[in-house]
Amino acid sequence: MRWSPALRHLLALVAAVAALAGCDPGPETASGPRAVTFPGAAGSAQPRLTVGLDGAPVLSWLEPAADDAVALRYAVFEAGAFGPAREVARGADWFVNWADLPSVQPIAGQVWAAHWLTLAPNSAGAYHVAAAVSSDGGRTWGAPVQLNDDDTMAEHGFVELFAWDGDVAALWLDGRQLAEWSFDEPDRLLGTSLRIAELDAAGKVTAREIVDELVCDCCQPAVAMTSSGPVLAYRDRTPDEIRDIVVRRHAAGGWLPPVAAAADGWHIEGCPVNGPAIAAAGERVAVAWFTAAGGTPRVKLAWSEDGGRTFGPAVELDGAGSFGQVGVVLGQDGAAHVTWWRAAAGGGTDLVLRSVAPDGSLGEPRAVAHSRETQPVDVPQIAAAGDDLLIAWTSLEGEGTVHALLVTGAPRS
Repeated sequence: MRWSPALRHLLALVAAVAALAGCDPGPETASGPRAVTFPGAAGSAQPRLTVGLDGAPVLSWLEPAADDAVALRYAVFEAGAFGPAREVARGADWFVNWADLPSVQPIAGQVWAAHWLTLAPNSAGAYHVAAAVSSDGGRTWGAPVQLNDDDTMAEHGFVELFAWDGDVAALWLDGRQLAEWSFDEPDRLLGTSLRIAELDAAGKVTAREIVDELVCDCCQPAVAMTSSGPVLAYRDRTPDEIRDIVVRRHAAGGWLPPVAAAADGWHIEGCPVNGPAIAAAGERVAVAWFTAAGGTPRVKLAWSEDGGRTFGPAVELDGAGSFGQVGVVLGQDGAAHVTWWRAAAGGGTDLVLRSVAPDGSLGEPRAVAHSRETQPVDVPQIAAAGDDLLIAWTSLEGEGTVHALLVTGAPRS
């Protein structure tokens, strides 16, 4: 199998920061996690889990292809197994990054959307967001369009696709302000902005707007749909370099001012590459995130019972030794189920799963997978599959591949 230049670059970056080794599921028991056969090829990486209209999880990933290209593929999880892998698109000019993941998202009826990142010509690091729409349930795809409406030599990525009033909505981090503006203009914000675009079922961009002019540069934003509309969670950035998690709702035709999930007060002069996760059912919203305010790593979760207008006190799920890279889903029992990486007692890292009840009571933390790598090299994915939980992540052992686990009977708090 030939690695694409982008994937070789990814492995080189990882090798510079970690000693590569295996990442294996924990021991299986009758009621424990069950390994699920991954339908992709060796060398696959960057898994992303979304959920279809019928509740079926959709796993997408990048896979090495012929002629040094990379292919975006996906498979639907049904009846305890993945269906056949289908291809969305491929290219030799794609940007591949361990934390900036492509996606495939069912939208409405037979309309699906997908996105990936393409390198700007004659640039070492600038890239743009490509998006495509399918009108036949992901079997075939229309021509891709560029979501960002600029050609600056800047980074555009960390995309979140979601359905909004039957159309496709795309949230992303946009670095054009850094490329366009000068430090000699102190009245202008010099940083990454959070932007959103809408596409119709034909794949045409119908609207674009700025949600926030200054946010953390490379922390993945997240979105959930409440009964009253979309709710965004992202790592904000102040001029004083406080980078805490905020939530914004859309109402009365616009985005309301941000509400802090918690006032951590994390001062950090650089991006921690550690975005929040959000899940919602009705007006109940759960937000999970990582912080190292005060010099101590922590994983936290906060509940809102009013669609993100207000949040209760944050619950601490983990402390020293946690790496973050969180995921969260709401179970049918109303609990939030949270995943993250943390340092393992005997060395390496554990992929941890823990549940939090709406009243804040905590279940026991459970290591569902272990890696001998000294720090995370991906963002684990979690999705509800009926009463169960589906978890996916990347292992870089050998040629590398994606692993998936089914946790049967979601652990209760």
